[in-house]
Amino acid sequence: MTNIRFSIATPTRNSLDKLKRCVGSVRGQRGVALEHLLQDAESSDGTPAWLLEQAGLQAVSEADSGMYDAINRSWERAKGEFLSWLNSDEQYLPGTLALVQTYFDAHPEVDVVFGDYIVADSQGRPVALRREIPFRHTYVANDFLNMQSATIFFRRKLWDSGLLRLDSRYRYAADKDLILRIAASGAVIRHIPEYLAIFGIDGTNLSTHPEMALEAEKIRLAFGALRN
Repeated sequence: MTNIRFSIATPTRNSLDKLKRCVGSVRGQRGVALEHLLQDAESSDGTPAWLLEQAGLQAVSEADSGMYDAINRSWERAKGEFLSWLNSDEQYLPGTLALVQTYFDAHPEVDVVFGDYIVADSQGRPVALRREIPFRHTYVANDFLNMQSATIFFRRKLWDSGLLRLDSRYRYAADKDLILRIAASGAVIRHIPEYLAIFGIDGTNLSTHPEMALEAEKIRLAFGALRN
């Protein structure tokens, strides 16, 4: 039986400066047993060589079919009880994993948790705070996913059952599809009213891509949401 509690997947491609901050935020977590699974899409900015120098990282550099495929590949290697993903331009706040671990241990009926976050610019400077509301299926199906991926944590049983697999046919909204599928299974999703992560935004985020709306509409209709 493994003693690893958290398996954190980080997909990355040509974002070494941001990746260093991401890795540092994971290394700074205390009081938890974790593994950090890096999935590099054959970066050309020195990332593969840097990863080879980093002790304690479980890193792979290989071609993939996009961010969601990279996350799935990482989770296939995971050994922990709780799975999450942290993009290379994101960071955990100090104490995040210990807080989530305590919550999961105190609430064995809960399958997924998410929290609040800080929005930062491309230089990592805070620009806004984001407080979320509890998960509501109707709200998410008909509008946007009010769960920032850097704050979401899943129990391993969702992966073992086959639910916790991002549909890599989507390029921009697979996280919304994932959460709605998990919710439809009857899994318990809860919001923790605590700041857990820093979300970086610089204009290149997938959530800002014009095709995001098209994928979101497909998902809206697929989950029986209200029609216009």
